[in-house]
Amino acid sequence: MADIVRWDPLGEIQRVRDDFGRFFGRLWPWDHEGFPAARVPSVDLRETGTHFVVSAEIPGVEPDDLDVIVTEDSVTLRGEVKERKEHDETGYKRLERRYGAFHRTITLPAPVDPNQSTAEYVNGVLEVRLAKADPPHGKGVRLPIRAARPEGQQH
Repeated sequence: MADIVRWDPLGEIQRVRDDFGRFFGRLWPWDHEGFPAARVPSVDLRETGTHFVVSAEIPGVEPDDLDVIVTEDSVTLRGEVKERKEHDETGYKRLERRYGAFHRTITLPAPVDPNQSTAEYVNGVLEVRLAKADPPHGKGVRLPIRAARPEGQQH
C-alpha cells in the first residue's frame, strides 16, 4: 500500500521555477543587456539514508562571506564574491568573472531538521548536510474498521 505524502503546492511552484531557470540558463546565459547573467552557484542535491546533501560551487569566496539559512523545506545560500585589485585595471580584453552578492534557494523534497544540519566549505565547494526530519506521525497507521450495526438491530 502506498504511503500518504503531504503535498506542498508552494514547494512544487519553487521546483518548477528552478527547473525553468536551469533550462533557460543553459540556452542563454546572458542577461538582457548582453552581460553574463548574475552569478548563481551551481548546485547538486543528493540523498542518503539520513540526510540530503547540497554541494555548491562557490570559488573565490571567503567562508566569512557565506551565509547558509536552513528551514524545514529549503536551504538558502548567500554570499559575496569580492573583487581583488591585484592587477592594473587596464589591458583587459575580456572580463567574464563575476563579482558581487549572490543568493540561491533550493527547495528540498522532504522536511529536514535545521538544528541537526551542518555546512563545510573546502576548496571552493560548500557542502551542506541536512538531517532528514523524523516524520511527525511515522509512515502512517492502518486503522481497523469496526462495522457499525444500524440502530435497532441486535446481535
